[in-house]
Amino acid sequence: MVVLLIISVIFLLLLYVKLKYYTLRGPIPGLSPHFLFGNLIQSGMLLHGKSPIEIFSEFKSRYGDIFQFWFGPTRYIIVGNVNDIQHIFTNRHIYDQGNMFIEQFSTLFPNGYITLTGSKHKRHAAIAMPLFRRAKIINNFDLIVDCTDKLLSNWSAMPSHHVHCDIVRQCQNLLLEIFGLISFDYNLDTLNEYDSNKNELTRALHVFMSSCALVFYSPPIVGTLYTNLNYRHRQAKAIIERHIYQLMDNEMAQTREARAERKRTCLIASLVASLQEDEEAEAKKSEDEKTGLSRVELLHEILAFMVAGFETTSTVLAWFIHAMSNYPDVQHKMKEELMSVSVNQNLTLNQLDSLVYLDCVINEILRFYPITSGTVRTLTVDDRLPKSSFQLNKGDSVLIPFYNLAHDTQHWSIDTESFAPERFLNEDKNHHPYALLPFGGGHRQCIGQALARFELKVIIARMLQRVTFGDGGPKINSGGYFTGLTIQPKHVVFNQLFEQQRNERDANKPVDQQITLIRDDAGDKVHENDEEQEQEQATSVVRNPNDKLSNYIAWLGMCKDGAITLEQFEKMVLQLSQEPKK
Repeated sequence: MVVLLIISVIFLLLLYVKLKYYTLRGPIPGLSPHFLFGNLIQSGMLLHGKSPIEIFSEFKSRYGDIFQFWFGPTRYIIVGNVNDIQHIFTNRHIYDQGNMFIEQFSTLFPNGYITLTGSKHKRHAAIAMPLFRRAKIINNFDLIVDCTDKLLSNWSAMPSHHVHCDIVRQCQNLLLEIFGLISFDYNLDTLNEYDSNKNELTRALHVFMSSCALVFYSPPIVGTLYTNLNYRHRQAKAIIERHIYQLMDNEMAQTREARAERKRTCLIASLVASLQEDEEAEAKKSEDEKTGLSRVELLHEILAFMVAGFETTSTVLAWFIHAMSNYPDVQHKMKEELMSVSVNQNLTLNQLDSLVYLDCVINEILRFYPITSGTVRTLTVDDRLPKSSFQLNKGDSVLIPFYNLAHDTQHWSIDTESFAPERFLNEDKNHHPYALLPFGGGHRQCIGQALARFELKVIIARMLQRVTFGDGGPKINSGGYFTGLTIQPKHVVFNQLFEQQRNERDANKPVDQQITLIRDDAGDKVHENDEEQEQEQATSVVRNPNDKLSNYIAWLGMCKDGAITLEQFEKMVLQLSQEPKK
């Protein structure tokens, strides 16, 4: 009898959980969720590695602009109608920051800008938003150019046939170096990638960032357990806290005049100026009465800026390089525009502002390759969507799918599946404002978007002054999606040719070879056929002769994925084994 009672209770409990958390609700269409896994298995996200943007695009074709999707036990209403989206973004008192962002990121930095709501969010926003105004951002122009030149110097030291297969990591290193200098005038030395003696803050930041993706895509309880029990994460966080608190103390020790000067370019100098003079007294006040930031809040803001800032910008840069290696005509037009404003290697702010086509390319990168699946808002009260007339309830979470909007033929005149930067000069110049939302919308849109765009424009212009990006091969440069904190290119392999090398090659090359060259601006050898070309590209993938084990592991993965054959793998291993250690 007791056993039967226990079984009945368990059955009723499971039935309750199923009905409450794993059942389609209301008239909004969608796929009936599985117990525990929601739609993760049915959609192919869990078993086949599909990205959210691929899944949302498929669901749009099946169900229309609005549908339900279940990430495990969590239900989201995907809203892809621009009129309903405008309603969501303009009614900030109804649609606030998504609970997903608050729950996940609070594990990492509970006092960071993106995790806050209400009066506390307003207090932090009043301090954070002025940091990213153009007048302050442009003071970092020379700094960004210098960091980019450092990366280009690394590339120029490589063999002319070198093929890059780790561009996502290289872009992350570049943006992290820029972040360290802009944020706290600290050289993280991330671009000196073969230096085994990196400082402990750089190593700690890499560990912390590797934890972020795991925490973001895990249930809150898993993220909490991981951050509290994982020794490497706890050690990294302690190192970061110690260094940033020391940087705060160093800023406070500066004279008032020195701090005023440093506030022009250094983020932490501006934040330190907002530190509360008496934290104990401020802690006793109500949130509406508080002013300034505590030391812990300042620390969390810097961590939030790092996660939200350098990761997204580096991903856009990686997609740009992938696009240029695939669209040489676009790259050629960008170089022509650069030559029209600067005939030498110098680059000025005025010249940068005149690069209109470059702006179009950045916009097209953001449209064609959305770096996030969307943004989330959670309802604070019941509401009805004006266009679709669907009723939403307090506590519901709505997700705005960036990819669906950017590829919706209703809002674009030129084919949405074509990479066409010219659209922003002509037919699609005045597109619907909610058809392209790379940085979100409404009062919770990314406050650092002006800095991100400025960094991208400076870096891209500087790179194209010196380098031409070439296709690394159709199989190993095929793109695809890898979902981490951002949606990164999965397969990106390219080669670079510096302008001096290209000019020397063109000057010494017979006319018939100029005509028959397969990759006119991307390589310097004529190939008899595609097989020979791919063979040379595959066998030239040598990233670091001093770290042979890493190369073997990378090549094994490429062999497993079918990017290279077993015969090519064996030749590559033999080639590397015969190279002297530098």
